[in-house]
Amino acid sequence: MSSKKKKKVKINKRVFRIFIIILALLIAYIAYLMIYRVSSIKDIFEGIETKEALISEYIVYGTHLNIKGSLDIENSNIDKVSLALKTINTEDQSEISMNYEKTPNGIEFSTSDLINEGINLEEMTTNTYYLFVKVDYNNNTSKYYSLKNDTDYDYQEGESLEYYTITKNDRNNKIDIKFADYDMNGQPLEYMYIGVNYTRLPDNVYDVVIDPGHGGSDVGAEYGKYNEADLTIKIAKAVKEELEDLGLKVLLTRDGTEGEEYNVYSVYDSNGRVNMVGDSKAKYVFSIHLNSIEQANSQSGVEIYAPSKANLNFAKSLADNIVKFADTKYSGLLMDYKIDEGVYVRTLTEEDISNSAANARAKGYEPYDIKENTPYLYMIRETGGIATGAYVDGRNPSYGVNNYYNSNIGVEAYLLELGYINNRVDLENIVNNQEGYVEGIVKSIKDELLGENYVTPEKKSEDGKNTSKVN
Repeated sequence: MSSKKKKKVKINKRVFRIFIIILALLIAYIAYLMIYRVSSIKDIFEGIETKEALISEYIVYGTHLNIKGSLDIENSNIDKVSLALKTINTEDQSEISMNYEKTPNGIEFSTSDLINEGINLEEMTTNTYYLFVKVDYNNNTSKYYSLKNDTDYDYQEGESLEYYTITKNDRNNKIDIKFADYDMNGQPLEYMYIGVNYTRLPDNVYDVVIDPGHGGSDVGAEYGKYNEADLTIKIAKAVKEELEDLGLKVLLTRDGTEGEEYNVYSVYDSNGRVNMVGDSKAKYVFSIHLNSIEQANSQSGVEIYAPSKANLNFAKSLADNIVKFADTKYSGLLMDYKIDEGVYVRTLTEEDISNSAANARAKGYEPYDIKENTPYLYMIRETGGIATGAYVDGRNPSYGVNNYYNSNIGVEAYLLELGYINNRVDLENIVNNQEGYVEGIVKSIKDELLGENYVTPEKKSEDGKNTSKVN
């Protein structure tokens, strides 16, 4: 009799302990909700002004989203303007300081003056972010304004601008940038939001494009028995292999088997290199070339050509690492578009624009509306869409159409002149030290896209064991 009672007491104690654990977890959960209040979309829009900020541009270039617009408000007491990213879960909310200028009607604002800065889409975690312009005033008050699409971008209602993040550890996010309406007490209020969700990369989407210069009937620069097209395809294929070992998905614009029909006039064909880059939805394109100059051996070294109106840190990294690992030097080319050692930003001059217009009139088509600071090199200009002032729309009968000339999502482009093919020292180094050039290029791409301490995905070694390394 007594033994049964003892057993019953033990069971009650066990139940009591389970009850205490459940109660503790419940209390912790309630405390969490009190600290990180889980709200609803109604709470997101509580206190939002009914006046909307008008968005004149929202452009993705490379890995960054840049937003520009205006807001019609009283501007005398403004202290700061920010872009607020609100979420249902308040712990994920953030603010990005914006540039702004006062105008007679209010303010004009932008997330950055540089095309490859702004909102870093690679850093956004899975969530839904509601975007608002936050205006802080000198009297310690703030007001929030929703964003209204005032662009003429060719999107159907409810359609999104799609972005796929760079592959890291075989993982990607799909980012949808959209506009919608919220019912604010019977009045529709347009707003902008960004949805971030985990996905597998579609078959036709890439991280990086490697563009080996020239090809087919266009062999590029020649010297002795060597030509640019043959040398660049070898380097491009080696770079592709190294990047794929890092887990990146890489596309080549050509593979070396091009026929005579592949030339300078086919770059805007439906399967030409420009449209291949746009179709790929890649984040970066690297066009690999060799230089040449009229007087052999009079010039040498590395030149990295970068987009205008851009942060040039990546371009400088490419120049520095190629010089270091290939044991070569920076180009001595002294031009007004040299920005730094090995870094060049060449744009169309007034004379270039005037000549383009004259050529258009001679051929009977309307001249292009070319804006200032437009990149000179077409593989930088035409792959960036609106961000870089692309303009090849088919009006010139000598070329096809860049299907992405008016796109608000562009691929960040760099043209790498690795050396001068008609310089004896450069050519010998490029032919005999290919791995040095490849290592320098890959080092910069890896550091920029994946981070210096990125660990490569696990691979099966010959003995069947998993291996990985920090590069």
